[in-house]
Amino acid sequence: MAKKPTKTTPKVFLDANIVISAGKPPGGPEIARIVDLVEVGLISLLTTDLTITEVAKKHIQNDFETIKEISQPHFRKIVEGATGVALPAIKRPELREKLKAIYDKSTAEMFKALEAKTLQIDDVKPSVVFNAYAASEGFFASDGKKDQFPDAFAFECLKQEASKKHPVIIVSNDGDFDGPVNSAKHISLVKSLPELFKALGLEMAAPELDAFFAAHNDDLVEGVDKELNSWGLQSDDVMDAEIDEVTVNSVEIKKLTAFEPIDAGGSILVVGTIDVEALISFTHPNWDEAMYDSEDKVLIPFEDESGEAEIALTIEVVMSIAVNDEGDPDEIEALRFRNSDFQYVTLYPPDMYK
Repeated sequence: MAKKPTKTTPKVFLDANIVISAGKPPGGPEIARIVDLVEVGLISLLTTDLTITEVAKKHIQNDFETIKEISQPHFRKIVEGATGVALPAIKRPELREKLKAIYDKSTAEMFKALEAKTLQIDDVKPSVVFNAYAASEGFFASDGKKDQFPDAFAFECLKQEASKKHPVIIVSNDGDFDGPVNSAKHISLVKSLPELFKALGLEMAAPELDAFFAAHNDDLVEGVDKELNSWGLQSDDVMDAEIDEVTVNSVEIKKLTAFEPIDAGGSILVVGTIDVEALISFTHPNWDEAMYDSEDKVLIPFEDESGEAEIALTIEVVMSIAVNDEGDPDEIEALRFRNSDFQYVTLYPPDMYK
């Protein structure tokens, strides 16, 4: 059973960008560590109804962009002809509604697991935010004023929760929070979940991991390969290119920070940077021999080209590592990338033409 927060338990607000980057609901190892911190009473969690909506909305949009072509009859016909599998006929609005139902439920369940207190945006007087907007203060002190309303309302909710006995820690990599936090009492800001763990005193001297990763190199490569294939690689030099397959050849650990387990014998959380070398196969329209349609002013390709390329990436990762009875690292339990954005790669680097 979770412990009750003490009088000095900080309240933590995870901005939507932090939750989204931590992985699809129920989240990755960092979110699991937040759950542990809440369960033992080291922190309590705050969120807003708008934040929950923003998290679900981002995942809905990401998945929709990936599978939206299923709504096109010609796409379904091609898939059936090539695979023998008939895809269901579904319109785009229906597809969005199905994704919305999935992510509304899973996102709500994730915040429930975090035992988050949900603050209501409607509890903030609109005049407070609009006065700041009119005076170009707080979140509205710089350009893009209209984009700041969600953060401004969320921040007013958090100000009502902050006190000397119950300080609020905001976790956000959004620089728009910097100014308002500096002028608010009992509210502080960290830029990432590892910074939060460090602020809570959980950073530890990294255990001897070189030998561990050398012994578990195959597991490390397999975990990175799995993440990279589901991450969403995009070409930055060829329009409409598709990355068909990714094969990770090597992984090199560059930097690691370790955070101690919440309970004795629990898993170590490791955040770090890795260098990855991989082989990708790709397909793209043959733009060099495409016909120019002067009426529509577009190129019309008639065939595809395929190829392979070696790529090198630097990626931020988070891992949960189980320990044995002696407290030594024993097994990679989970590995996730710490960035949900698409990664762009070059299919035809300039040195190919030298």
